[in-house]
Amino acid sequence: MRGKALFPLLLAGFGLAQGSLTLYTSEVLGDVNALVEAFRAKNPGVEVKVFRSGTGEVVAKVRAELEAGNPKADLLWFANEDFMKELAAKGLLMRVPPAVPSYPLQYASGGGLYYEVRLLYNVFGVNRNRVAQPPALWQDLLKPAYRDLVAMPDPNFSGAALATLGTLASRLGFDYFVRLKENGLKIEQSNPVLQQKLARGEYGVSITTDFGLRQEIAKGAPLEVVYPKDGAILVPTPVAVTSWSKSPELAKLFLRFLLSPEAQRIFAERGYYPVMPDAPKPKGAPEKVVGLRARFADPATLDRFNQLMGLRR
Repeated sequence: MRGKALFPLLLAGFGLAQGSLTLYTSEVLGDVNALVEAFRAKNPGVEVKVFRSGTGEVVAKVRAELEAGNPKADLLWFANEDFMKELAAKGLLMRVPPAVPSYPLQYASGGGLYYEVRLLYNVFGVNRNRVAQPPALWQDLLKPAYRDLVAMPDPNFSGAALATLGTLASRLGFDYFVRLKENGLKIEQSNPVLQQKLARGEYGVSITTDFGLRQEIAKGAPLEVVYPKDGAILVPTPVAVTSWSKSPELAKLFLRFLLSPEAQRIFAERGYYPVMPDAPKPKGAPEKVVGLRARFADPATLDRFNQLMGLRR
């Protein structure tokens, strides 16, 4: 059995790996598809099935399948490290040895159970046609100059927004969001929807992901990426191989591909900071970022936010 399990991986070096794997992810579908196409160019015998939705819906799907006794994903990749920790504590993730030489082990905080493959930050997106002076600090969003101009994604749907809520509530207190609401904070479902509306000038400032802003700027949008001086929020978005996987060696092969020079270059081209130290930085991005490690909002904080903003779950 062990020889059979290793067979696809051994053949992968010759482009002869065969089989299929299923990825559940909250990542932007265009970015995922670009990576899948590059992976399949090297491994044409491997089919990669992708289920993509917001982090909240991906987590709910995994929970429902586990309760039904029929989990399907070989790989998980979304912005909710707390749920990864929950799965790890139940023995539902497969430990993978350090995937490639020189990988920064601080990004394998699960001890090999899950890996960061690139970095993203929650920052200020600014439409310079609506806002003359960009905010510099998180507290700046409370100023009258930004009244009715600020929006963020829905933390029930977006894992990155759940990180924003948890991190800022723990550092600045929940009253920070009460005051944002009083200053006219609006909610959109997802980062891509929010970024498109920001680009059209429907908002002046958004709390959103840096890579998505760079993608809009590349299309010609009048936007600026502003990293808060008191810390951009580094959002964990780890990748894990599930313990129930029917194609674990193919799943590991895909994970290792995400850390390859080719995949890291694709990440940089699409606006992300690569995780590998020798990979290129995204165009226009600062060399160094003051980062805050994200703290995802707990259910009580999320419920409180929903009541504040009139959101339904």
